Amino acid sequence: NSSVGEFTLGYMKEPFSMEELTSSSAVTFMERSLPTSGFAPSRNIGLAYSDVKRDKRMTWSAGAFWVTGSFGNLGQAEEALTDSKGTALTGRLTGLLWYEGKGESLLHLGLSYSHQFRNEQSGNDRMEIMVRPETHLTDDRLVDTGKFFMGDADFVDPEMALVVGPFSLQGEYFHLFASSKEGDNPGFWGFYCQGSFFITGEHRPYDTTKGVFSSIRPHRNFSFTHSGWGAWEAALRLSFIDLDDGAIHGGRETDVTAGLNWYLNPHMRFLFNYVRAHMEDREYAPKISDGNADILQARFQLHF
Repeated sequence: NSSVGEFTLGYMKEPFSMEELTSSSAVTFMERSLPTSGFAPSRNIGLAYSDVKRDKRMTWSAGAFWVTGSFGNLGQAEEALTDSKGTALTGRLTGLLWYEGKGESLLHLGLSYSHQFRNEQSGNDRMEIMVRPETHLTDDRLVDTGKFFMGDADFVDPEMALVVGPFSLQGEYFHLFASSKEGDNPGFWGFYCQGSFFITGEHRPYDTTKGVFSSIRPHRNFSFTHSGWGAWEAALRLSFIDLDDGAIHGGRETDVTAGLNWYLNPHMRFLFNYVRAHMEDREYAPKISDGNADILQARFQLHF
C-alpha cells in the first residue's frame, strides 16, 4: 500500500543501487557492471520500510540488515548465519525531475547510502573485494584485493537515468570508504555509464513505485504468421573499478561492453554481449601489471 508504505522482513536485497535492484529480466546487459558487482551489498537478512511520495514522483526506503554476505557467492555457499560479518543500515532516495507520456520521457536521480558496523579485530570480519569481468562463464576475478581486516565502512552511490523515447542513458558512481589499520584506511571506487537505443521504437519502462526499470514489452511480438519482429535494442556500456589504494593493490579494471538484445515477447529474449576487459596494477596473486581479456557470450532468457 503506497499510502502508508510497506514493511518487508526476511532475506532481501538491500535498498542500494538502481542496477542492482533492477530485475535480472530487465537489466540491459547479461551481467551487471563491475562496480555494481563489487560494491552493491545485494541480499541480506533484515527489516526494511519503503514508501512512495509526491504522486509517485519520489520513492524512499531504509532498513537494518544482518551482513552475512556468503549467500551471494555462487559456488561458494556456506552456513553464513553462523559467520555474521556485522550489521548495516542502508537507505535509498529517488526522484523524477521529469516524467511525461507514461515514462516515454523521464529524468531520474537517486542516492543510496549504507553504513556497515564491523569488528576489525574479529577473524570473521576479513574483507575481500573481487569482481568477475562482467561474465559468469568464468570464476576468475581480474581484480582482487585479497583478504584484509576492515572495521566500519561507508558505501555511497549517486545514480542517474534518462529516457527520451527509444534512447536511454543510465549511470552510477560508487565509493567505499573503508576503516582498516591493515590497509591504511583505503578508499575504493568505480562507475559505469551505459546507453541503449530501440531500433524498433520501444522505450525502457519505468516502475514509479520502486524507482527502477522493468521488463520490455515489444510493440509487436515476434510471429511467423503476422510478420511481427519483436523488439530490437542496441546498447553500449563503459564500466570501471579501482581496488588499488593505500597498502592494498587489488588492481584496476576497465570494461567496454557492446550488446544486442532481441525481445520476442514480454517473456522471452536473446542477449548477445561482447566484453573487452583491460586490467592493470594488480599485486594480489596472480600479479597482473597489464592485461586484456575478450569475452563473447549469448543467452536465451525465459521469465514470467
